[in-house]
Amino acid sequence: MELIANSAGESLVTLGLLLLIIEVAVLGFSTFILTFVGLALVVAGSLVLTSLVPVQLMPIVLTIAIFTTIFAAILWKPLKRFQNRQDTHKVKNDFIGMEFVLDKEIDATSSATHKLSGIDWQVKAKQAIPAGTKVVVTDTEVGELWVEPA
Repeated sequence: MELIANSAGESLVTLGLLLLIIEVAVLGFSTFILTFVGLALVVAGSLVLTSLVPVQLMPIVLTIAIFTTIFAAILWKPLKRFQNRQDTHKVKNDFIGMEFVLDKEIDATSSATHKLSGIDWQVKAKQAIPAGTKVVVTDTEVGELWVEPA
């Protein structure tokens, strides 16, 4: 216990860095509490090392609480936006560019089915395409192939 008291600043910084590592590496940045507390511990430890905060329990705990609140207030929205960011680019898959002949006429309001790799896919188009037309797959969605005339 005396070792911790003699090296309180280093212990706080180390504990803060450990919490940040756990937040990122183990929890995958899914919760921000450890981030805020970890940053507050690093700042409080730095203040203890520079003798701006005395090595006493209450001033250290108060400093950690204040900085945790400050970091939460400042970083909550940017981190939440970062966490909710979605990848918007389309993934190119092996079905795009594939050609086949339509068995049934389709248009913007109707669809047909096409068996591919053992799965019945809904074939859709933005324009009317008569049966027997050779089509090319331009886009895919869950269970759907979007086609155009080849």
